[in-house]
Amino acid sequence: MLDTCVVVSALRSRNGATNRLLRLALLGDLPAVCHYKLLAEYRDVLFRMVRRRKLVFSLAQVERFLAAFVTAAQEVEVRYLWRPNLPDEADNFVYEAAFAASSATIVTHNLRDFRPPQLAWPGVLVKTLQQVLTEVSRHA
Repeated sequence: MLDTCVVVSALRSRNGATNRLLRLALLGDLPAVCHYKLLAEYRDVLFRMVRRRKLVFSLAQVERFLAAFVTAAQEVEVRYLWRPNLPDEADNFVYEAAFAASSATIVTHNLRDFRPPQLAWPGVLVKTLQQVLTEVSRHA
């Protein structure tokens, strides 16, 4: 599960590690999960960046990217809202969606945002981009 900051970084640099990770997900070489609420957050943040000229894509290109991501990712359904008590409410939902995915790794640049919550669930891991890329290269 990709935190919004990872998606933004991936689209800002074609040569960066985040872009490599995103390409692996789009090609199906790295399992990705999504939820409509998280996709709405991606869309909102990316559209804002396009409008402020902080992203070199058009709104239509962002829509095509999101459509491609939805095609490549497995959709998860969050049936219960069990708040793990993270400082940011939006991060609570990312954690819940990772758990709903039958355990998933949240990939983020901001580990402190996902500091050990008061209510932790087994199988939900939080890792940096580098940790995930190192694991992927070991298994390749």
